[in-house]
Amino acid sequence: MKLLKSVYRSSSFLIFLFIWLESTAAPKPNILLITADDLGWDSLGCMGNPLEGLSPNLDRLASEGLLIKHGYVATPICGPSRQALYTGRFPQSTGLMGHGVQPPNWWKLDRSNAGTQSITSLLLQDGYLSGMIGKHGSEWCQFSLPPHGRNDQTGMGRNPEKYFAYTRQFLARAKEEKKPFFLAANAHDPHRYWARHPDETSKWINQMMGDEPWERLLNGKPYPDPKSRFIPEQCPVPPAYPRVPKLKESLATYYDSVNRMDQVVGGVLQALEESGLAKNTLVLFLSDHGMAWDLSKWSLYPSGVRTPILIRWPAQVKAGQIDSQSIVSVVDIAPTIAELCGLSPMTKTDGKSFSSLLKKRQSKWKRSSAFSCFNYMNNSPEIDNSIDSFPSDLPEKFEQYRPSRSLNNKDFSYVWNGWADGNRSLPRTMLGEFHWMITKLAEKKTNSAYGDYIERKNFIELRTREELYDLSKDPGCRTNLSNHDNHQTTLKDFRNRMKEVLQKTNDHELDNYLTFLNKK
Repeated sequence: MKLLKSVYRSSSFLIFLFIWLESTAAPKPNILLITADDLGWDSLGCMGNPLEGLSPNLDRLASEGLLIKHGYVATPICGPSRQALYTGRFPQSTGLMGHGVQPPNWWKLDRSNAGTQSITSLLLQDGYLSGMIGKHGSEWCQFSLPPHGRNDQTGMGRNPEKYFAYTRQFLARAKEEKKPFFLAANAHDPHRYWARHPDETSKWINQMMGDEPWERLLNGKPYPDPKSRFIPEQCPVPPAYPRVPKLKESLATYYDSVNRMDQVVGGVLQALEESGLAKNTLVLFLSDHGMAWDLSKWSLYPSGVRTPILIRWPAQVKAGQIDSQSIVSVVDIAPTIAELCGLSPMTKTDGKSFSSLLKKRQSKWKRSSAFSCFNYMNNSPEIDNSIDSFPSDLPEKFEQYRPSRSLNNKDFSYVWNGWADGNRSLPRTMLGEFHWMITKLAEKKTNSAYGDYIERKNFIELRTREELYDLSKDPGCRTNLSNHDNHQTTLKDFRNRMKEVLQKTNDHELDNYLTFLNKK
C-alpha cells in the first residue's frame, strides 16, 4: 500500500512539473515578414544612400535590431525569388524557374519537387494564425486566411492605409484567438511603373485594376503619391550606370517609389506597435531582387541579387547591430524561421539556419558565397508542349531561355552565362528602360566618363560566357577579370565552388557547365 501511495505521489509530481514547465515555457515568437518589390540593395538610408528622408521607417527598423548588409536572393525575377524565400529551395530544385507554365515539361521528365515544404504551411500546421497581404508566394504556401492580394484590396500594393488597416485587423484576430502569428506583408513598390514616371498613366492603372469597382483617391489613383519629391540632380546613380541628367530624372521617380514603400512598411509597423505584440515579434525585411533596370533585375550581379536583411526582435535581438561580413542567402531564411519557432528542421532545403548571427556568434556561420541563377522569364503553354526533354541547346529552341549562374560575396562577383556565344541575344522582352536609354545616348554620341555607350549596349544584349569582377575596385561590374592572368587563382576557386553547388542541387545546367570547364 505504501508503494502504491509513493508511485501515486511521484506520478502526481511529474504531471504537476510537466504542466508547470508548459506554462512557464517561452512563448513562440510571432513572425512579420516584409518584402519590397524590385528594391536595389543600396536604395535605403541604412545602406548608405544619402537622400535625406528616403526611408525613415526602415532606417529606424534597422537601428532597432540587426542589419545584415550582404543578403542575396536566389534569382532576380519576382515569382521564383519568392518561391525560394518560402521554401528554402533554389529554382532548379523546385522547377519553378520563371513565369507561365511551372515546372516545364522538360524539367519534370527526370526531376521531382515532391517533399518541398513551405514555412507558411509548417507554421499553420503548428497552430500559427497565418496571413498574407500583397503578392502571393508559392503554390506550397497555405494560410489560415485567404490571401489579401488583389489590387483593389491593396491599392496595387502601394496604399499605406490599406496595409495598416489589414495588419491591424489581422493582429486583433491573433490576439482574440490567442495564437502566435505569421504575416507576410509584401509591398509592390518600387516595382515599375514608378511614381510620377511618364509611363504611370491612367490607362496602365485602369488595366491593372481590371473591371471590378475600386476606390479612386483625390489624385485619381488607387494609391497616394509619395510624400517625397526628390530633385533629380540630387539623386545618387548606382555604380552600374552613367551619371547623366536623363537617368537622374527617371531615378527621381524610382526613389519616390522607394519612399512610398517605406510608408507602407511604416503603416504595418505602426499597426504592430499599437497591437502590443511587438516585443515578441520577429520582424524581417528584404527585397525580392534589384531595381527594374538592365544590369540589375534579370541580372546576377550584386545590383540584381543583393539585398539588405533587417531583423528586429526586441525580446531576443540586441538593437544597433550591423553585420557587414556575413553572407546570407534567401534560402537560409525559411530554415531559420523554422528553428526560431521550434519546428522540426525543414526537409530538402538548400539553405541552413543563420540563428547564430542573431546571437552574435558570427564565427559559427560558415557561408562564404551566395548562389543565384536565372533561367527564363516566361514559359508559354505552346513552348512547353513543344519541348518534352532538356536539350543542351535549349537556348536555340526557346528564345526566353537564357541560363546564367552566379556566386557573389563581399569581394567578388562570378557569373557564368551558359547561353552567351557572341551572337545570341537577350529577347526584347528582357531588355528594359536603361537599354533603350543607352541606345539613345549612343545615337547622340554623348561624351561620358562612363565609356563607350555602344559597347555597353552590345554587352547588355549579348553578355559573355564567363565574368569575374573585383567589387572593391569595380562595384558596378564594368571590368571583366576572367581573362586576367593575376586573377586565375580566384577564378579557379569560383569555378570549383560553382561546380559543387550545381552538383548538390542537381542543376539541369550542370553538364553544360562541365563541358564549358573541360574546354578551358
